[in-house]
Amino acid sequence: MGVSIRSKNGVHSFDCGYGGFFNLRKNIAYCISVNFGMLYENAIQLNSDNHDKDIQLLNNHIAEFNLDEKYTDVIDFLFESDCEGKINYKTCKHIYDLIKDVDFGKKCFRYGAYAHNDYEEFKEFLMDCYSHRKNMYWS
Repeated sequence: MGVSIRSKNGVHSFDCGYGGFFNLRKNIAYCISVNFGMLYENAIQLNSDNHDKDIQLLNNHIAEFNLDEKYTDVIDFLFESDCEGKINYKTCKHIYDLIKDVDFGKKCFRYGAYAHNDYEEFKEFLMDCYSHRKNMYWS
C-alpha cells in the first residue's frame, strides 16, 4: 500500500510509498529554505525523542520568518495527511515556482521499479495542473 498522486487526465501520475511521499515533501520544504527543510525533516520523523521540541522549533521558525504568509498553501500541503489529500492548481503553481530551477539530480520518490526523472516529470505535472486548472490529489 502506498500513495498515488494524480490529477484528472494528468500528463503523469506517481505511485510511491509513504517514505517516497515524505521525501518529495521534504525536498519541497528544503526549497523554501535549508533551515526550514532541516526543521521540517526533524519534526516529521515521529521516531525522534525530541518530537515536541522539534515541532516547536519548526513553528517558531515559521513565525519568525513569516513563512505562514508567503507559503501558507505550500505549508498546508507539507502537513496534509499522507493517506488522502488534495491541493488546488494555484498551489501546484506555487510549488512549481519553488522547485522549477532546482536540479534534484538522481533523487527519486516513486517506487524503484518506476523511478526515472521523477522530479522533472513532477514539474511537468504541476504545470499541467496549473495550466488546465486541475487539482492534484493523492490517496
